[in-house]
Amino acid sequence: MARTIAIVVTAVAAGLFAWAVPLARLFDAFTPLITALSIMVAAVFVRLNRGMPSLEWKSLDPGERQGLTTAILHVTTEYGWIIGIIATVLVGLVTLTVIGKADAAIWPEWIRRTTSGAVGSFISLCAARMGYVVWRDIDVVRLQKRLIDGAGSRESFEQQENLADGKVANIRAANVRAVAVQPPKAWGE
Repeated sequence: MARTIAIVVTAVAAGLFAWAVPLARLFDAFTPLITALSIMVAAVFVRLNRGMPSLEWKSLDPGERQGLTTAILHVTTEYGWIIGIIATVLVGLVTLTVIGKADAAIWPEWIRRTTSGAVGSFISLCAARMGYVVWRDIDVVRLQKRLIDGAGSRESFEQQENLADGKVANIRAANVRAVAVQPPKAWGE
């Protein structure tokens, strides 16, 4: 679903940029765009640096633990693709900056519009993928919370069960016997 939304957003941005944003105007925005994309790449690199969370792995259920590590591996792979996409867009923007506004102005109209559409679509794709980074990070944190809470609950349950078993054993060791209880008497008797 997320990929479908990203494709639709990218296609809409490509059409809008090709239709409404002249390439000459985009040249003025290249410096801030390159800066923003560089910050995005840095954010993904910081996220990649975190790696696996530090948990007491033995306390987790093996199936749940495998689900968490698989999810983190998939997210890490996606981050690699996002870095590749953003790096490609950065190379394209820097290349266009080197070509310059004056040289691009003599290109045929359809090439200028196609280039403008491509820039818009790739910028929107990068923004959509950064939204995906945030969404997947929140998703992994929720999974970690569920696993940590479950492990804590299991540990607490086991402690309570051991405590109850100990008390029952103490009661049995006391060898308490039932005593015959006489029925109550009236006051006057």
